Amino acid sequence: MFMSTDAATTKNGRDSRYIRMEEVCTPHAASSYKQMDNNRLAVYALGILEENGMPRTQEAISVALFLMFPEKFSMVGFPQYPDTERVNRTLLQLGQKYRNWATGNRHVGYTLNDAGHHVLDQTKVFLRDPGLQAPKKKTPRIRTRDPNAEIMEIQESNLFRAFSTKHTENVNEYDFWELMQAFPYTHRAALRNRFKEMRESARLAANNQVMEFLRWVQGTYSKFFEETKT
Repeated sequence: MFMSTDAATTKNGRDSRYIRMEEVCTPHAASSYKQMDNNRLAVYALGILEENGMPRTQEAISVALFLMFPEKFSMVGFPQYPDTERVNRTLLQLGQKYRNWATGNRHVGYTLNDAGHHVLDQTKVFLRDPGLQAPKKKTPRIRTRDPNAEIMEIQESNLFRAFSTKHTENVNEYDFWELMQAFPYTHRAALRNRFKEMRESARLAANNQVMEFLRWVQGTYSKFFEETKT
């Protein structure tokens, strides 16, 4: 039977798939996600598409992120269009090589794994209550942690793996924040104190490789340790 119109097109000419995407992917207030990293927002988009039985292709994810979080996923200079290149970089970060929150690729689509679903649950809470995204104040305490445990955490970070395999061209600032267990809005003094503890652990463990890595981190990401000007 011949059909005169595409099955995905409505009578008024609008694509029914896009209409459905607009219904599902409603925009969030910019204040609710301005402190969140793009990786978690991509996990959220994947979760929304999955929960609604929608395709999770790179194109669909690009549209979903653009609709829900336009402040972070629209093109610079052309805010009416999604930034597909940024989405592509973000999806690469979700893979096994980096965050290991999702499986798949741009050809077959993407699926959250168990770790990704855990991050999805956290992200939903943060979007509902942005105040939870702020760093919690910690009371000073005497350092009693085993230095070897800290060294192990450092060695398991994406940034250290990239440094030790000489593939630092693939890293970005999100890997730095993962290493520091911090966020972009963390106070510089807290970052310096955290980094001082890491160096002390490397010294106590006499781990020259980690000490060399931390020197590289300090030089490469020096801007995050500097005092902010008021």
